[in-house]
Amino acid sequence: MTDDRITSLTERGASKLGAARHQSILAMISRGEILAVGELASRFGVSQETIRRDIRALEDAGMLKRIHGGAAPAGAVDLTARRPVMERLSVDREAKALAAVAALPLFEEGMNVFLGGSSTMALLADELARNGPAMSVTTNMIDIATVLSATERFAVTLLGGVMNAMTRTLTGPDMLRGLETRVFDLSVCGASAINPKHGFLGPSEGHTAIGAALAYRSRRLAFVADAGKFARLDAHVMQPLNKVDVLATDQPPPEEAAAALRNAGIAVLLPQELDEALNDRKEQR
Repeated sequence: MTDDRITSLTERGASKLGAARHQSILAMISRGEILAVGELASRFGVSQETIRRDIRALEDAGMLKRIHGGAAPAGAVDLTARRPVMERLSVDREAKALAAVAALPLFEEGMNVFLGGSSTMALLADELARNGPAMSVTTNMIDIATVLSATERFAVTLLGGVMNAMTRTLTGPDMLRGLETRVFDLSVCGASAINPKHGFLGPSEGHTAIGAALAYRSRRLAFVADAGKFARLDAHVMQPLNKVDVLATDQPPPEEAAAALRNAGIAVLLPQELDEALNDRKEQR
């Protein structure tokens, strides 16, 4: 066999391997994963420079975007949602806290509620510990269980499962099985993005599974998220708009989102409305 033919076969083989590698990278990206160059090089047994070329080619095709040290999904994906929850507490904290305050009218004495895990939900737990009514609370977030169980007004159940150190939540099949025997007056979750077409979004398939379980087990389903989430996208649908009853947020949604929420019949709670309600009560006294 001539040197030219050997070179041609080698190039064709390398091309096929490269195409297969590209497909694998895109499959991981489609799940909302943030990919590091070093991890990909180890996974595929190639050099980091080869992976960087792959990422450049896929970015040029509009299929992902390069970030420092790796690749992320194309579009305005909420990369903050992939950071540890303790770090996320300091991001847009004031807006998240206002959204949490806006959610307080959802809760009534004697309710049986589920609280999902997120940085915004942790701030909501702080508000409930200070100002919330006595309730039974089920959660899969350790910090929420700790804050509320320190207050005698709350009977707290922490679901079992596999501990996710970054989110400080318990996840997996055991956690989902814990939801199967429960029915809630109200379930409240956070979201990493809100999209007029796709609904309330999260960063993993686990968020989708929890959302589906809660939609079936809850009389009312609410989300608490700051208005910055309207400008973002993420990889997984937690709930379509038509499955959600209430959104508590810190400021009025942009026009397109507001129209989509109205059409879906979603009530929007804002913190200023809570102030008005409190003032009305004071005047009535």
